[in-house]
Amino acid sequence: MRPVDIYRSSARTLALFLGSCGFAAACAWIILAHSGSGDQVATRGSFRAFEMYLGLVFFGFGAIVWGSRLRQHGPVVSVGPRGIYDRRLSTDWIPWAAIRAVKPTRVLTACSYQLEIDPEADADLPWTRQARFVSGLNRMFGRRYWIGTAELTGGFPALAEVIGRNRPLP
Repeated sequence: MRPVDIYRSSARTLALFLGSCGFAAACAWIILAHSGSGDQVATRGSFRAFEMYLGLVFFGFGAIVWGSRLRQHGPVVSVGPRGIYDRRLSTDWIPWAAIRAVKPTRVLTACSYQLEIDPEADADLPWTRQARFVSGLNRMFGRRYWIGTAELTGGFPALAEVIGRNRPLP
């Protein structure tokens, strides 16, 4: 059986990029238009002004991240008999033998998968630095690696179907 590749959805990624740009522009407009006018929206030194600067940085960073992802081509996640290869998490295949469980999870409206990895095999797997850092932040969830589905073509249902077909039975 051949691996199944799942690509990035250009429409979803573009929507996230444009949303980030729109919110960053709104924050910048509030800062520039209302900072010196004495208006109560964002007076200089107020907490609301701080919120607008923080929003500008947050959404500006988001626009940079989503803009860079718009330029990336090729498959994002591959699932096959060898395991899972998420190019955002690792530089090579994560074998099924090292994956204890693949659990679907939902945070608000975002669905994703958590990979529960065997602790003995974890050190030898080809994780990216970013994946290891985020896994450390997810310690309360058991150092799991998350496969996000928001930007994938077909989203969560497509990845669920592919994992269901390729995951070996325990």
